[in-house]
Amino acid sequence: MNVALRTALALYPARYRRDRGAELAEVFADTTAGSGRLATAREALDLAAYGLRLRTGLTDTALPGRLLAAAAPLLTGALLGLAVLPGVGDWREYTLTRAARSGTDLPWGRLVENIAVLGLAVIPLLLVAAAALGAWRAVRLLGTVVALLGAVRIGYAALSLPPSGVWSGWFFAYETTALVPYLLGGLMLAVAPARPADAHGRTDRLLILAGAAAGFAVTRAQGGYDTRNLMDGWWPVALLLLPLLLVLFAARDRLLPAALGLAVLPLTAGFSLFSLWEQLGGVWRAAPWAIGTATALLLGYRLLGSARPTRRQTASLMG
Repeated sequence: MNVALRTALALYPARYRRDRGAELAEVFADTTAGSGRLATAREALDLAAYGLRLRTGLTDTALPGRLLAAAAPLLTGALLGLAVLPGVGDWREYTLTRAARSGTDLPWGRLVENIAVLGLAVIPLLLVAAAALGAWRAVRLLGTVVALLGAVRIGYAALSLPPSGVWSGWFFAYETTALVPYLLGGLMLAVAPARPADAHGRTDRLLILAGAAAGFAVTRAQGGYDTRNLMDGWWPVALLLLPLLLVLFAARDRLLPAALGLAVLPLTAGFSLFSLWEQLGGVWRAAPWAIGTATALLLGYRLLGSARPTRRQTASLMG
């Protein structure tokens, strides 16, 4: 057994490896027989990726994977609803206009930032087109690009901070949380199981439209990312908790409301995190509230899951 195969199989759960390790090794040997190093490495990466999916529950049979797959059409629409109209008076309008007009005669760092700005305005359109056509592997690839561009912009914001000053941390927190929808949404699309190309075509297109409407409505209701429209009080808490409460429906295997909550969560999290950080006075003061909320949600999920009837109970109830 070569090193690539051993490394890939090490990522599989121990029980799965005991039951099917020999079969996987045999298939790998047959597939890579006579192939070059590049083809062998690609097969090993595919094998390793599936092992990671099994460990994390991101397969199309496990609940986390099924939930992400169900949320994918809504999420592509939600990102379009966020990006389709930067917003009059919104900081994104200024950023996008500046990036489009500046051209390429710029320092390298600013050029990379401008490419990321324009990419995050255009790629959501490509995401929706790919999802509408059922090209879910392309959706996963474009989701990866969206997450990477969001990370690039966060990195640029960190590198371009003033060396000191009261506003330095404020602007970094503001820009970072504003990019949460792209970073988190793109990551969820990147790791979601690929849906079959012919599965639920018309339904998926309707879900994309519903996600776009929800994303646009949430963005407009909050007022975009203009600091004059940031909401205080309990509104940020509500915007953060309502999608999380919808996700709890997954404990009862009701994926549609849970998928809607999961799709809208990156948008509402982007709105809420900065406002809560500002109201509570920093990350450390917000941490106890975050831990308490996460604990309560986890307990609620477990209680709902334990109340769900098993297949045997369901069969007995049906006679």
